[in-house]
Amino acid sequence: MHQDPDKPRRIDDLDVLKGLAQPLRQRLWRLLHQLGPCTVGTLAARVGADPGQVSYHLRELAKRGWIEPAPELARDRRESWWRAVPETTTWTTEDFPTPEARAVVTQLNAQLIVGDLERLRQFMRTEPQWSPEWLAGSGRSRSFLFLTAAEAQAMHDELNQVLRRWAATGNRAREAGQVAGRRPYLCLMFGFPEPGGQ
Repeated sequence: MHQDPDKPRRIDDLDVLKGLAQPLRQRLWRLLHQLGPCTVGTLAARVGADPGQVSYHLRELAKRGWIEPAPELARDRRESWWRAVPETTTWTTEDFPTPEARAVVTQLNAQLIVGDLERLRQFMRTEPQWSPEWLAGSGRSRSFLFLTAAEAQAMHDELNQVLRRWAATGNRAREAGQVAGRRPYLCLMFGFPEPGGQ
């Protein structure tokens, strides 16, 4: 289990990534991040799947460290509770040198980005329904920078430190039961070199 919330867990084990490379598992993992701890029954209803199937996929996610059981929340033996591991994860294709491994990483990255962009599209469709306060706290920015690779890495590290600090704030509030006025909040950050540079 990853212990340091201030440092991302760098994943270099292909089996761990394969555990998330299944679409239903991605949905369950995202739901646990959005909703907080949930029962198998709640998750099964949300994704429209059989509870037995959902239980299987939750166990597979847990084996690879993406989620963990939350037995202390159960009111009786029939309830099975799960929570997302509150951490930042990172991986890079450099850690997966074989063609098979790179194919898994590329496919997983593509699946996650499609899911993220669909969530952004959903927000944009419902934007008029959000309060002025939430609209002020939502933003889009596009910056065309001219950097060296070292500068890009330094900027990326700095931005990730800010995101980890705010993630820790939300995690502490959720654990303390201070949920009033809070919502799941997705922050997408993509930075990459474009062709035409040197």
